[in-house]
Amino acid sequence: MGMASGTNFASYQAQSKKRKFTGGKLMKSELSINQLFAALGAAYLASLPLTASAVLIDGIDVGSAGNFHFAVSTIMERKVGGGIITAVGDQLEGVGQVTQIFDGANPVWSSGDNGRELTFRFSGYTATSISPSHITFDGGLVNFYSDTAQDVSFGAGTGFTNGDLWMQLAGTQFTDLETGLNSTLVSDGTLLGSSISGTGIGLLSVTGAGLADSFFNTNSQHALGTSNVADWEINSSFNNTPSPFLYGTHGTTNISQRAAVPEPASLALIGFGLIGLTAMGRKRKN
Repeated sequence: MGMASGTNFASYQAQSKKRKFTGGKLMKSELSINQLFAALGAAYLASLPLTASAVLIDGIDVGSAGNFHFAVSTIMERKVGGGIITAVGDQLEGVGQVTQIFDGANPVWSSGDNGRELTFRFSGYTATSISPSHITFDGGLVNFYSDTAQDVSFGAGTGFTNGDLWMQLAGTQFTDLETGLNSTLVSDGTLLGSSISGTGIGLLSVTGAGLADSFFNTNSQHALGTSNVADWEINSSFNNTPSPFLYGTHGTTNISQRAAVPEPASLALIGFGLIGLTAMGRKRKN
């Protein structure tokens, strides 16, 4: 905490010197307060798990709760009805397959591990502004599925919605700096014409409908220009070069989740504990 408004450093020092000592020892009342702070902080720290345990959700290893998470995916996408996004009101849809999940820097699951595949379908992204190099979208829903069949086919466009609804994410609005529009997904690059390529960025939040939703409900992403919070950030790259994929546009998408931050009350207890323990240590030294 900073000094109170209107208090200069000299007066702050003078007030600090007024604290009473007896023979170099803290007064009994001050010692009691420090003991209380130390006890509160120690009790909270003791309640924390010594080691985080890996979590398996429907056969998918997601690592440890509260850590930074990162998932790598292959995608293909198109305008609903076919082609590319060219006008306001066009809707984007697509499918993908998660190839690997990281817990921090450590890969904890790869496609096929435990006999599972993790796929997804996204839809409902509606274009709200369009220029040759910048497109904004609103809306969006992404359903992830855990499946034992491992039968996904990008060439046929099949196998992406089989199995259990593992996670469901909805687009979360942030303010697009270029247009000022509240958007859930923004694309930049060469976006109109016969040859397109670009990148995308967006925010997503769990809805509570999927098996893994509660695990990833962290509210760790703050949405630019709004009071919204989200659970996941999307970063994608795409192009429409010839490929064996059914949809003309294809690429990769990474979704990431920041490590959870302790609640302010928890941080305060830790701080109080450290303050109390430090003061008690000084008392013993004196």
